[in-house]
Amino acid sequence: MSREILVTADKRVSELMMEFNEVFGYLRLRLYTSEARLYIGVDTLTPYRVDIDSLIGDVRVKSGRDGVISIDGAKSIGALEQEFYDTFGLVAQICYTSADGNNTYTYQKEQDQMTLSQFNAKCEAEGCISGEWK
Repeated sequence: MSREILVTADKRVSELMMEFNEVFGYLRLRLYTSEARLYIGVDTLTPYRVDIDSLIGDVRVKSGRDGVISIDGAKSIGALEQEFYDTFGLVAQICYTSADGNNTYTYQKEQDQMTLSQFNAKCEAEGCISGEWK
């Protein structure tokens, strides 16, 4: 069982990204502004990426809520991404680097239904590149 990661408004985005990759070595977590929802699976989301040196509380869209997200290996990719949007108003995307070096988002329904642990193991089995958190 993987360790639990707590996401709070006072956590730095880069700290969260590194911690996520330490737990799920073949996966990366990316956070984007809410506008990115319009472009998932269609175009690059890079222009909508939040500043990784900022605190979650400084880049979140939804205010007035303290909000805490708990991440563990049993959570599905789709549930985690939806929870980020519901709690902080941010678009979260789980990404990975394939064995041939291509950076890829998870946006297929089958991927979104997998747990983080399942998808991390799948990426490992497929020879994806580990340890890339940025």
